[in-house]
Amino acid sequence: MPDMCDVTFLVGKEKTPVHGVKVIMATRSRYLYQLLLQHQKKSSLEQAKTKKSKTIKDSVSPRKLIINVPDYQTRDFETFLKFVHSGKANLDFNNVIGLLCASVEFGFTDLRTACMQFIQRYQSQGHGQALLDLAWTYQHKRPAQKLICQLSSVTR
Repeated sequence: MPDMCDVTFLVGKEKTPVHGVKVIMATRSRYLYQLLLQHQKKSSLEQAKTKKSKTIKDSVSPRKLIINVPDYQTRDFETFLKFVHSGKANLDFNNVIGLLCASVEFGFTDLRTACMQFIQRYQSQGHGQALLDLAWTYQHKRPAQKLICQLSSVTR
């Protein structure tokens, strides 16, 4: 429900809007708290610059915080934010690498553990090459790089 949310992430190259609630995210992760605070301060400074030309009536309505997240796929980041808000996530073959990267980047050890267990289980079923192919999607992220090294040595 975008109307109830106070932060919008513009995700991926397409800048797809994904909505969230700041207070929930800030209480779940110190990193998210710092990220939101940093962007809130930046937004406030920009508003202060433009406030001089606006009337008080115009400045009363709060603006939503907008944060660019260019290096995640939309479906993965949506699943991640659902986890942040609810504590639950549906891991599947297509989103596990993105969720692993997000869990490490944003400090969610319980999600990281679940992702690693899913990957190990999938790898033990003989799907190491398929996981390796998916890991290249996030080759710019450290967890994916580690996974690529690990899976490359096993699948050779």
